Amino acid sequence: MSDTAIQKNQSASTTPERMEQQTYYTPLVDILEKDDSFVFKADLPGVRPEDVDIRYENGVMTLSAQAQPRQSPGTNYIWREYGVGPFYRQFILSVPIDPNGINAELKNGELTLSVPKAESAKTHKIPIKST
Repeated sequence: MSDTAIQKNQSASTTPERMEQQTYYTPLVDILEKDDSFVFKADLPGVRPEDVDIRYENGVMTLSAQAQPRQSPGTNYIWREYGVGPFYRQFILSVPIDPNGINAELKNGELTLSVPKAESAKTHKIPIKST
């Protein structure tokens, strides 16, 4: 996957130190490339906006979030499949971006992250002159 502008960082060494030996979830993410930006769409069920942390540093974008329990502590479940806990994912962006223009929106459990390309990385149409 080295010929793409964005790479998933799946190395075991990328697990944040603050996350002790616990289970964490890897959110499913679709990435779209436009002429002037990348759009990330991540599934974060049960996560509130205040529980999402997005960071960009040295070409690496890190997404971490925390899903809270839906029921109060001590609930007597008959069956339980919904997991709560931390989400974590990293991406290496090999294309220069404008970190000040990154925009994030969380709606109905889906995070939409718009990451604008730096001016030097945008697609430019070259005019053709005729003589």
